[in-house]
Amino acid sequence: MSKKACVLASGGFDSCVLIADLLERGFVVHPFYVSSGFYWEKAELHWLRRFLAALKASRLKPLTVAETPMRWIMGRHWSLTGKGVPSSRAAWDSVYLPGRNLLLLSQAGVYAATHGIPLVLLGVLRGNPFADSKPRFLKGMESAINDALGSRLKVEAPYTKLGKKEVARLAASLAERFPLELTFSCLRPRGVKPCGKCSKCAERRAGLPAG
Repeated sequence: MSKKACVLASGGFDSCVLIADLLERGFVVHPFYVSSGFYWEKAELHWLRRFLAALKASRLKPLTVAETPMRWIMGRHWSLTGKGVPSSRAAWDSVYLPGRNLLLLSQAGVYAATHGIPLVLLGVLRGNPFADSKPRFLKGMESAINDALGSRLKVEAPYTKLGKKEVARLAASLAERFPLELTFSCLRPRGVKPCGKCSKCAERRAGLPAG
């Protein structure tokens, strides 16, 4: 029986490498995106769809997009307005979005459990400072989903011992033509182009090879 995984996909480098890595290892991959009305989502989805199409893998299932609007909770937060976005000099924790992984995993967990997918994965890397990316939280979410749905789902973050440059090396070792240029991370895109000034653009420049 084929291995199946639901992957929380953003179009960013880490989650895209995870998808390609799983396909290389024989998984049937169900990419899952949660739309919350954030400023960057139109551009993210544009690049994520292009990336997935470029993989041309028979075991890659169509992208599922769930909707969880956040404006009613977060009001005029920078993530919704695009104003006051953390700059390239801002600390990593400046990009924290309240309850982000709680919402992502609850949606993906219900989807996976009701579609016969035993594994939910996300691309958290080493050094992530947020409480909702820690092993204790992920295990708690796994238990909560299984208690609610009577399932036996696993929630895992397989790259927690890797940094950005190590993930870049992993990408280089994958399929011959991993489409690095189709990955995307930016908090204040101009259309579908990165702004080059935000903290996510700076993180990408620091961690990924040129080209």
